[in-house]
Amino acid sequence: MNAKLIVAIALGGAMGALTRFYISGILPVYKDFPVGTLLVNSIASFLLGYFYGLMFFGYDVSSATRLFFGTGFCGSLSTFSTFSYETFVLLRQREYILALINISANIVVTISLVFLGFILARR
Repeated sequence: MNAKLIVAIALGGAMGALTRFYISGILPVYKDFPVGTLLVNSIASFLLGYFYGLMFFGYDVSSATRLFFGTGFCGSLSTFSTFSYETFVLLRQREYILALINISANIVVTISLVFLGFILARR
């Protein structure tokens, strides 16, 4: 990968991380519900869907722009957006079983690993 593409990812990632920090920081937890996380996941999912929709419908997007926005900004803002987009693609391809496996595996495995990490840290 050339330096221009690496810089595009790094700059997009930095902007996405700062955006996440700012959005999550200004929104309070509402009655123990993490509103900020829901908001950044929602924003990133919408933006990634819109961006890839533009490309799907024929807009020419350079590799640097795709990596800056998709991998860098949206990926740093929320990896949930990537999960959501990949699930959308499976559903669009009528791969309903794979979509269900993807949803179930991501939820069960990631929550289980948070639990495992927590338990291991306690030791």
